[in-house]
Amino acid sequence: MKNVNILKDNEPVEDWINQTLRKIHRKMVESFNVDFTYFRDIKIIKQSDILKQLTQRMRNNLKENGIVYSDNQWKQICEILSKNQVTGFFEGLAFYNPKDEVLYMNEEMIRNHPQKMISVCAHELSEKLLSTYLSSSLETPTQALVKIYTEPKKTDNTKKLCKFMDTYTGIVFKSVFKEGCCEAIALQTLRSMGYEIEVASLEKELQIGHSKCINLLFEVDNARRSQEGIGKVRVHPYYERRMAPVDERKLIKTLKWSQIIKGVSYYLGYPLARAVLEKYGVKGVKLALEKHPPTKAQYFANPQAYLTQLEKLTAVIQ
Repeated sequence: MKNVNILKDNEPVEDWINQTLRKIHRKMVESFNVDFTYFRDIKIIKQSDILKQLTQRMRNNLKENGIVYSDNQWKQICEILSKNQVTGFFEGLAFYNPKDEVLYMNEEMIRNHPQKMISVCAHELSEKLLSTYLSSSLETPTQALVKIYTEPKKTDNTKKLCKFMDTYTGIVFKSVFKEGCCEAIALQTLRSMGYEIEVASLEKELQIGHSKCINLLFEVDNARRSQEGIGKVRVHPYYERRMAPVDERKLIKTLKWSQIIKGVSYYLGYPLARAVLEKYGVKGVKLALEKHPPTKAQYFANPQAYLTQLEKLTAVIQ
């Protein structure tokens, strides 16, 4: 792979990726008994085009949910994403667009990090498996947030902000778990295909990342509980006037933490997701995501605490 110059001739690389993906796809269907479709196409594109694709998807999703930014604002967003500090992140990026069923891969990853190809392919197929297996929600996370954000002004500001943060934090925790599930499904599949050495190396990396980042979840959890307390306290109007209003700066800080968490979600979600997958299989993952998603930091630090909660629902997945 390192000797392939995809800038001159990327056909051999695309063929290799396609063959590898199809093998992983067949193994996933066989292992988890979930019949999901393969990608319609695979495209290797430049990093600049990756950024364009992502920002356009962001823009379309927000527009569909009633949030519209100006061209100048989106230009600023693109400039922020293009800064050097996120270059490393986008270098290892691949994603598929559910609307056109196309898998997009960054050519710089293929050229500079060919050793990541197998795990990236497996993760993207895991994403597709779950998107097929999970029931479609009537209300997307973005729609839920927009509904709170656009509530009439007569709604108490403190309660509105607390509700917004609680909903947003719950979405982030569920997203972390889902990303961990994708990684768990991917690595379990690769392990069954004989990639034990590669999986062991990846799991070591995930373990190290988890131990370094787990405090982020507790920070957000504590901030959420703190704001919930402010929103629920009932006192005499005289004392209520003297109480400090909700600290919007803390809310903004929490939202920033949540964005950071999304960037390390593989690390944070994997140990818990693997525990659920190993004990209950993909049916347990479905049950957890749809009926009882983990929304407390302690579950990600101590998977057994969450498994104990799921045991009450085992009759559904037997």
